[in-house]
Amino acid sequence: MEVRWFRDAFEKPVHLYSFQENLLETQDRAYQDRTALSPPALERGDISLRLRNLRPSDRGVYTCIAHDGSQYEEGQTEVIVAALGTQPSISMDSTQGEQTRLVCRSEGWDPEPEVIWRDRDGNNVTSLSSTTVQRDSQGFLSVSSYIKIKQQSNVFSCLVRSKIPKPDWESKLHISSDFFPGVSGWMVAFFLTLALSIGAIPLLVIQWRRMDAMERKLEPMAAKCLHKELESVRPVPKSGM
Repeated sequence: MEVRWFRDAFEKPVHLYSFQENLLETQDRAYQDRTALSPPALERGDISLRLRNLRPSDRGVYTCIAHDGSQYEEGQTEVIVAALGTQPSISMDSTQGEQTRLVCRSEGWDPEPEVIWRDRDGNNVTSLSSTTVQRDSQGFLSVSSYIKIKQQSNVFSCLVRSKIPKPDWESKLHISSDFFPGVSGWMVAFFLTLALSIGAIPLLVIQWRRMDAMERKLEPMAAKCLHKELESVRPVPKSGM
């Protein structure tokens, strides 16, 4: 019996099994070391193809032909490949004038995902962003989305979502005002220290008053104890001989 799996070209099989052997000399190079037929399954009439290390380029329609010299059967199946990429990361990319640009990156997607930006109030601000997509050597997609932000909008989230039903990835970033131009770091530290000092003054006054009241309360007790000590050490007069 011969079993031939192929896609576009009959003469370049994805996998060829004949005379109880895997004949891989004419196999499509894109599938080398990635295909297999199970011998125990073949004995049961199961000629399913096992395909390892799936790639985006593997998607498509596959044709299977099986014949034993007297009977001939043919069937087709479609392979759909979808990859959920990495969780997106948000970082500062560059500063231009009075605006700061953020970049949201994620890789390993297929097909191309959708990128959604939201501000701290949950408003969709994707229209203010620009997105670029690149395909790597294995056929997966890397996404980079950029958005310029203002100082008053200091919480952003980036949602990277597959266009087919798959889990979503989301990352959020809280941006400190120290990152924005025009705000000096030492000024922020100075005012923060000043605010803490002013806030501590009432506590110091209260503590001083408590210590003063305690001291006044303990003064009579301390004087009484001192008087007793002096009485105990008073010299005894000598008696006449």
